[in-house]
Amino acid sequence: MTKSLLKPQAMRDARHLMRYLKAKAGVDAKEIAKSERVSLQTVNESIKSIEMYEQQNTEGQLQLAVRDLVISNIPQAKETIHGLLTATELVLKKNLKTGKEEHVTVADKTTRLEGARLVRDLVAAVQPKGLGVAVQVNNNNQPTIQLGSAETTEERMKRLRAQAQAHNLLPPQVTAVPDYIDQGEDSPDDEHEEDDEVEAE
Repeated sequence: MTKSLLKPQAMRDARHLMRYLKAKAGVDAKEIAKSERVSLQTVNESIKSIEMYEQQNTEGQLQLAVRDLVISNIPQAKETIHGLLTATELVLKKNLKTGKEEHVTVADKTTRLEGARLVRDLVAAVQPKGLGVAVQVNNNNQPTIQLGSAETTEERMKRLRAQAQAHNLLPPQVTAVPDYIDQGEDSPDDEHEEDDEVEAE
């Protein structure tokens, strides 16, 4: 067991991290000590200190620390925001009765606006993040919902290609083809035109 761990200022020395990384890579502590010409105890202390530092600064520990920081400072933050929203300033104003200028307390609109912006940003930060939904209505009066921020350019092109391919698979629309066209005959109007030409001769 090591007799002492490294002091906080000693942790800045990159050699401790390098010893830890070598040990994690499978290099024996004795080999590390021999290559650096230090005692085995020094190498073990470096490795143990980095391991403890890593355990104390895991993602969960950092989240707890940040939450504790926020929670413990909420009273001061509330007081500060309240001060911004109720800020006042002294201005010189002419007294209509006496005709003299007097200092009058009025609302500091600039500071209050900054406070309002801060509150707005805080509210926006705690709102659940979601996709913006845009509702469009086409000519058939059928609403089409599009997720604007969710669709990338690649996905949009893929969707448009699929729509075009599906459209090309549809049968062509043919309206009221006369029977004489299907039978390969001339139009009845053409026959009447030929009779008129014969009579004219």
